[in-house]
Amino acid sequence: MKTLRIAAMSVAVCSFLVAQNLPNRGPIPFNSFDVNNDGVITSEEFYKVRNDKMTQMAKQNMPMRNAANAPMFESMDKNKDGKLTKEEFNEFRLQRMQNNMKNKAQGMGNGMGMQ
Repeated sequence: MKTLRIAAMSVAVCSFLVAQNLPNRGPIPFNSFDVNNDGVITSEEFYKVRNDKMTQMAKQNMPMRNAANAPMFESMDKNKDGKLTKEEFNEFRLQRMQNNMKNKAQGMGNGMGMQ
């Protein structure tokens, strides 16, 4: 019974610390996803932190635009080893940002954007 209480308390404390480490706005940094500080992100860490961030935003009544388009861990894990390195994480973010910029630039010629 005592072990169960300690385990439950540990989970609660870890969840609290993760939630406190999340930025209010903008992308979540690699270090926030790497909950156990082992230098890689597992799918469990990724989805837990992402869900915590969405919960935090919902509690603050913040809009969650494009939540349906949020990347999946599996699309970020290029070598399919079940772990995201900082390099994989940063490469994916850079590629996604470049694609978004390209899509916005293409949209400006179609009546979207500044007039």
